[in-house]
Amino acid sequence: MIDPDTNAKIFLRNILLLTRGTDAHTIAVVREWGAKTRAAWEPPKGQMEWKEFCHNGIGAKRTLTPAQLTAYQRAGVLRELTEEAKILPTEISHLRKLPIIYRQQWEESGVRNAYFMYQFWTARTTDETMLEAQKRMNFLTSDPDLKYLLPSDVTEKDAIAWWSPRTDMWENIRGAFSKKMTALYFDALKKVH
Repeated sequence: MIDPDTNAKIFLRNILLLTRGTDAHTIAVVREWGAKTRAAWEPPKGQMEWKEFCHNGIGAKRTLTPAQLTAYQRAGVLRELTEEAKILPTEISHLRKLPIIYRQQWEESGVRNAYFMYQFWTARTTDETMLEAQKRMNFLTSDPDLKYLLPSDVTEKDAIAWWSPRTDMWENIRGAFSKKMTALYFDALKKVH
């Protein structure tokens, strides 16, 4: 996406704050596959992929309406949910876009004047779904050869758990923008409640 005001290239991403039922203060976090450090957990998140657009005939220079963009972002966040958390779209409810975004310059991209921008989403799920998701992850991690046979999108994460922001728990969340975005969500909750 090109920012019309600054001509910056924006790489769209999504982050999902999947809550434990109606408890907005308890979210699902996933762990980096094979992580050796405690700070390896984060909410499911990821970059929009070209397939979200091209399967619908959207070309590189096409202008989208806000409703169209939201629909493609929704497809992207559901894909990330399945890839990272091993939760199916039918196992969540109340999926909605939050009025929160996170934007950061992306020098590592090698593209001049590039940023990535995360759209925040929320949805609800149950303890039973979380147990099923962990079973799916356990199946994948039980056979080390699967790591080499499956696409990297599927083998990014190896565990899922409920997490809430007690002071002693923040050291479990990955640093940099993962921690910033998680904190941004909980700061927004404070303003609402």
